[in-house]
Amino acid sequence: MAKLTETERKQADNLERVIAHLDTAYERGDDCKHPDTQIIVSDGEYDAFRRQLAALRPDSKLFDSATASELVSVARKIVHDPPLTSIDKASHEDIEVQEEQLFKWLHDSQENLGGDVASSGKTLKAKGKLYKENPVQYPANTFYEAWKLDGVAVALYYIDGKLDRAGLRPRDGINGEAVTEQVQYVSGVPTKLKQKVTCSIRGELICKLSDFEIVQKSLEDAGEKLRANPRNHTAGGIRQFKSPEKTKLMRLSFVAYTIEGLANPPYKTEIERAKFCNDDLGVPYVETKPFKFEDLQKYEDDISKLDFEVDGVIIGVNNLEDHEQLGRRGDPLTGNPKGKIAWKFREEEATPTIREIEWQTGRTGKIVAVAIFDPVRLAGTNVSRATLHNAGFMERNQISVGSTISVRKAGKIIPKVTGVIAGQTKPDFPKECPSCGAKTDLAKGGTEDMLELVCTGDNCGAQIVSSLCHYLSTFGVLGLGESRVRQLVDGEAVSSFADFYRLDVESAMATGLTNRQSMLAVAAVQMIPDPDKVSGLEEAIETATKSKKEIPLWQLFASFGIGAAGKSAGKALADHFGSFEKIRAASVEELEKVDDVGTITAEAIHSWLTENEKQIDDLLNYVEPIVPKSGGSLDGVTFCFSGGFPEGKKHWESLVEGLGGKCSSSVSKKTNFLVAGSGSGSKSEKANKLGIPIIDTGGLEKMIGQV
Repeated sequence: MAKLTETERKQADNLERVIAHLDTAYERGDDCKHPDTQIIVSDGEYDAFRRQLAALRPDSKLFDSATASELVSVARKIVHDPPLTSIDKASHEDIEVQEEQLFKWLHDSQENLGGDVASSGKTLKAKGKLYKENPVQYPANTFYEAWKLDGVAVALYYIDGKLDRAGLRPRDGINGEAVTEQVQYVSGVPTKLKQKVTCSIRGELICKLSDFEIVQKSLEDAGEKLRANPRNHTAGGIRQFKSPEKTKLMRLSFVAYTIEGLANPPYKTEIERAKFCNDDLGVPYVETKPFKFEDLQKYEDDISKLDFEVDGVIIGVNNLEDHEQLGRRGDPLTGNPKGKIAWKFREEEATPTIREIEWQTGRTGKIVAVAIFDPVRLAGTNVSRATLHNAGFMERNQISVGSTISVRKAGKIIPKVTGVIAGQTKPDFPKECPSCGAKTDLAKGGTEDMLELVCTGDNCGAQIVSSLCHYLSTFGVLGLGESRVRQLVDGEAVSSFADFYRLDVESAMATGLTNRQSMLAVAAVQMIPDPDKVSGLEEAIETATKSKKEIPLWQLFASFGIGAAGKSAGKALADHFGSFEKIRAASVEELEKVDDVGTITAEAIHSWLTENEKQIDDLLNYVEPIVPKSGGSLDGVTFCFSGGFPEGKKHWESLVEGLGGKCSSSVSKKTNFLVAGSGSGSKSEKANKLGIPIIDTGGLEKMIGQV
């Protein structure tokens, strides 16, 4: 692979930082906001980020399931077998290009299955593409169609008709968060099927729009922060790990879209499977019927009539044997199935006039503008606000109050501003930060044409709250969300990382939290597991405060939120230097020599560590950065873990690293052993080619003398 230029390296570093941030937010059910602009990122934009990174750095650790599984904050996992995968998409701003993508898929599916491929005109191909003048002709019922629900994917596992376990879909498709207790409070999830069958039923968790209105009203009445949208509410609502019964208050529903692992199924097609699930098992299944191209427009026209969010239509091969015969793209286990494609709805456009601009300050001090305008109807919903990206976008397009802008929205996804139609006026950027009143400045962003409005204040409330929330989220601290952290900051109980460890129940109560809320907040910081279930919580808190918190060096480093220096940089620095003090003492030139750390990142690290010496010294009174012990039984041995593991991949990696071993995200000549779990796939093939020994976890335990 060709060596990246410095510009490309910076771009890859930035993409890794952004994707890692979005993955963490997704796994925790938070708003998936861009870390710089605080704009909510759509699924399509996220996919584009990953494609760009794959082109620049195909061996990035973010493409490995081990890295993805680290983002799951709950210890207990559900290993999905087969994996919960995604599907390919037919999507493009140009409708003709989008139709070509669909026609090509229809054509290839028919051809690969040995069927006749006919057309209404000449040969289907022209420069390798298909055109709507020559549509594919296919027998009736060859393909099916169904709504593409915009929810949270989950798999329900039944044994002899009884619900045994349930898990969410993670980024790697294998190691999902267990939500067995929570789904029992979800509408549409029976704990007992109508028949005593063993299978897994997969589908989407959603919050119907009518239920979402009720949830929002109850939050408003309670003075709490409203949810951004039904999908985000669902992602957070199902993660009631402390009190699963609270899931009932979230008003969630389940709709199935497939059944796996059923012995001798009484159906041969997808349409028959949908009917069986609905009628014979008693589980609601997404409406499924024979595909007709002319139906696609009708689906889009009907969006406003729905009581749930969608972003397209699923089109698939109806015959299940044919579907399996087509296989998957890439990895035979985790790749996207070739027998399905998602038709994404085209974006609708409106041209409202901005009547007000709202400014919001994020964690890094960047200030984002939100356009407020009279409600316009887009894709079946009323839209009255949209983010204006960054100052550079506003400057280039000359957008200000009074400008008529172009706002686009596809299906029921987040709207975005694409340009200005009329009323171009030089933007009037605020001279003071909307949060702290400090002077603002216009600075260059991540690329040459990106201009950012930033707060220059050293004590900005918005930045402090966001930074503190980032610190806690890096360790998976639950129970201290943005609203409570803001309450602690406003009440002057917390203003730095170290303040969390000095926080006591009395100080927290002084900010307005109840006694119970205060105890749970302190317990969360002290990393007391399941504080709701701890008897004698006060004594447990008192005991926990007497000892330092041992935190992996790489994780502590990532918690600081330094520019492009996230988890990947933290691990690379920890491996290279071996101690936090050596990282602090390193020059920019020494930091640059570390893998995954470029010039810009090295400068950002050195600058932040220098400017925050006092805060770091204060924090080290309460936390102890730990690194793998040298001289352990696995010292100098490199392992790569591949596939699914019942205990979770992180469990085994931590065990190896604790004994001095190293964990790699990919197989190479430097790898000593590949530890294969279920569905190891392509990594096992590569290990075989390189002659690298393949072992299972039993072999690993024997190696370290645990059995």
